[in-house]
Amino acid sequence: MKRVRWLSGLLSAGMLSFTLATVGAQVAQAQRPIPLEDLQCVNRSGNWRTHKQDISVGRQIYTTVLYINPDTALTCRLPGGPASLRLEFAIPDDKERAPIKIDVYVDGNQVASRIGDKGKVHTMFVDVSNGKSLALEVSCARATNCRDWAYYFMKAQLEPGARSPGGR
Repeated sequence: MKRVRWLSGLLSAGMLSFTLATVGAQVAQAQRPIPLEDLQCVNRSGNWRTHKQDISVGRQIYTTVLYINPDTALTCRLPGGPASLRLEFAIPDDKERAPIKIDVYVDGNQVASRIGDKGKVHTMFVDVSNGKSLALEVSCARATNCRDWAYYFMKAQLEPGARSPGGR
């Protein structure tokens, strides 16, 4: 009788462990960031490309994931559900460039805008929950010193399940 209880308990514990592991793996997979380049995007103008490179910003080293040239506009399909867009971008210390302006649109409506200048990493965390499309427009923030060069991004990803601070 003790052996039957022990085996029954062991079997129950095993089934519970398997169930929790399966559900945990599904939740973890659903929460993984989706790089911008993995979204289905169309380029409306300009140029952008995945690009891994070490750069110095504010006398610290960062590894980039992509670059975007000024006057670039792209629109991407969103997977739906709760999500946030995370952008971390900078102008390297060794480059004399005009400040960058980034405008973010969800379903055609502007939801965020940010200007970033040289010497520091700038972060945008934008709620894109339940949107169907995401548009990014990257431009030079002033009329002078705007040649065809790149602005560098250390993160450009969709974070499923995440919401911006203060969002409900």
